[in-house]
Amino acid sequence: MALTVSEIKRINKLLLAWYKANARPLKIRERNKPYEVLIVEVMAQQTQIARVDELATRFLKRFPTLRALAGAETADVLEAWRGLGYNRRALLLHRAAEAAHAAGGLPATHEELERLPGIGSYTARAVAAIASGGREIPVDVNIARVVQRLVGGPRLTAKPLQAAANAFGAELGDGEAGRWAQAAMDLASSVCRASAPDCSSCPLKSVCASAGRVAASEKKGRSAPVRFGSTARWLRGRLLDELRDAGRGGVIIRGARGEHPAPAVAATIRRLCDEGLAERVATATYRLPRRKKEID
Repeated sequence: MALTVSEIKRINKLLLAWYKANARPLKIRERNKPYEVLIVEVMAQQTQIARVDELATRFLKRFPTLRALAGAETADVLEAWRGLGYNRRALLLHRAAEAAHAAGGLPATHEELERLPGIGSYTARAVAAIASGGREIPVDVNIARVVQRLVGGPRLTAKPLQAAANAFGAELGDGEAGRWAQAAMDLASSVCRASAPDCSSCPLKSVCASAGRVAASEKKGRSAPVRFGSTARWLRGRLLDELRDAGRGGVIIRGARGEHPAPAVAATIRRLCDEGLAERVATATYRLPRRKKEID
């Protein structure tokens, strides 16, 4: 059921007031320049939020501007990404910086941001809302849960869910959409949890369509955990760290690594080359991609 404008305004007021008193003290939220927000938002994907500020500070010290990142060697960007994992994010971020710099700078709207390589719907809306006054609410899994519970009714698919979130944004003032999204994230983390929501403590309980109606889900029996050392992600990370440590001369990638036999290692380094994360410089010798490029 669609909420009325008065209900939406009431929810916005209550949520932002709660956030003002209960916001998590995250230093990354002090950043509001578009380029810095972009770096933080890309890093925050699949990385614990508590670690992002330290890693972002290190990365921004090395690449303080969009121009610096756009003009960097791919190898230097991947080296600076050490500790974050999911290294394709670094590669796509680098390509996005190149495209944005070539076009004259980071665009302000989420529509234009989403046209950059590797910048998805959530990241584009988050950067626009936090740094450029955009009014569309970025929707990740946590914000989706809060919005779905607020509006109630059948489970919404992606587009109707985004439209429902944007209805809140339409009734916010300048610069408030970013705070609304951050507030919803904190609420999802502390109160509106997926499996055990604490409706009695929720600041929105008087206006939430799902208040008191979300049962705590039963814990499912866990299957035996997969050893991280046996995963493809471990092997990719291990090989990339070897390339980082090797420098320009490269390193011989041959033989087994941990639980991974030689054929799996050979296949993985070839895949990293195909993805643009590595390059072969001699027989069985590889390094991080390097190139020289002038940036105007």
